Amino acid sequence: MGHRMQRRWIQAVGVLGLAALLQATWIPMGIPDPGRPNLVFLVVAAAAFLAPLDEGLGWAFGGGLLLDLFSGGPMGLSALALMAVVPLAHGLSRPVFRGRLIMPALVAAGGTFLMEGVRGLLLLALQYPVDWGVALRQVMLPEALWNTLGMVVLYPALRALRPRPERPALR
Repeated sequence: MGHRMQRRWIQAVGVLGLAALLQATWIPMGIPDPGRPNLVFLVVAAAAFLAPLDEGLGWAFGGGLLLDLFSGGPMGLSALALMAVVPLAHGLSRPVFRGRLIMPALVAAGGTFLMEGVRGLLLLALQYPVDWGVALRQVMLPEALWNTLGMVVLYPALRALRPRPERPALR
């Protein structure tokens, strides 16, 4: 693995680790229910929007495992739910939209419903009870609003961290 790639993965683990730690500790203390922003989701969605598909899937897998580790949820559930969002975010990431906030904000809103829907289905598969009406009203809708607002704030900062590809020299 090259030095540049190694540095990017160390940076990714640091950003995801901090987001997961804040998500599991400070966010629940500082923002009352119903619904809260999901910092790991925001980082993963922004990375998937800006990076190649395989890199976005790596961010989702790592971020989900860290989130489950810090939150005490079923191990791997968040990783699978986050990985479901990556093709959506990556598929909507056209160069014309990367400098604008509208598409990342729409990805945050739609991706929240997708992630929480997958999480609910996985919980059902593990025989946990899921009340879809309560989940929609008290988790998905407020979280989608928080995540949309959060993406508007976080996306420009994460975009600035992303190295720009070098342009070929004109001859």
